[in-house]
Parts: sequence; C-alpha cells; structure tokens
Amino acid sequence: MSVIPVWDGMPAAVIEPDWSAIFSDEGDIAEAREQWSTVTDELAAVGTLATANGNTVTRLVEFRVQFRKAARHVAQHGAILAAQRAKVGQWNPYWAVMRQADERIVVLESKLGIDPVSRGKATKVDRGKKIKKAADAYLGAPGS
Repeated sequence: MSVIPVWDGMPAAVIEPDWSAIFSDEGDIAEAREQWSTVTDELAAVGTLATANGNTVTRLVEFRVQFRKAARHVAQHGAILAAQRAKVGQWNPYWAVMRQADERIVVLESKLGIDPVSRGKATKVDRGKKIKKAADAYLGAPGS
C-alpha cells in the first residue's frame, strides 16, 4: 500500500488499495499495482490527481485487470468455444467479460481525463498573468 506524494500542491491522500484483499492471484495483484502506478502518475503529471478521484482510479484499475485476464483467456481459447453436448459452439463467457470491462474502462478513462479526447477538458488550466489596462482603473471598485 502506498501513498501518492504531493505534486504541485495536489493533496497526497490518494492511497493505493490493498490489492491482495481484492485479488487472490499474485499476477493480478502485480498487474493492479502496475496499473495503479501508471494511472496515478498520468493524473499527477497533468495536475488532475485528487483525493476525490481515488475511488474512480481504483475501479479503473480493477476493470483493467479483469479486461487483461479475460483477454488472455479469449486469446488462448477463442471467442467461440466448442460445446460439450451440442454440436454448435458457444460464446466464450470471457468474451462478454472482456467487452463489458472495455466499456467501463472507456467511461472511467473519460471521467478521469486519461483518454486523448477528454484530456484537454480535464487538464489544469495555465493562466497567464493579468495585464493591467486603463479601463480596469475606471471600472474598478469605488476608492480604488
């Protein structure tokens, strides 16, 4: 379990979950740690890492781990499995898991501003210095 350090004044209260409480497979735990690090580093780099999105990051990591696990199974066994009793093949249940996890990943990445389309909307705004103009003194508050 690790605490993300402060970047540019952002809070350090985004705490990595105990992945062994969520996943039993050591490979899944290692994958979750790697994904957590990747996602939090990306968010910190653009200044959008915050305590409020800790749960969203956790869900994103969980779905990414499930997606990769299901994708490995589909890659090994195919999208259609040979049926045990009938002569017609059946859809691999991992195919459905993979598709649903992918859909959730897309939504969560968009919410966090990780995907390229929403990245511009979620990044920290870089504001330049305000330049004083003569009209500012005229429109300013009385006595200023």
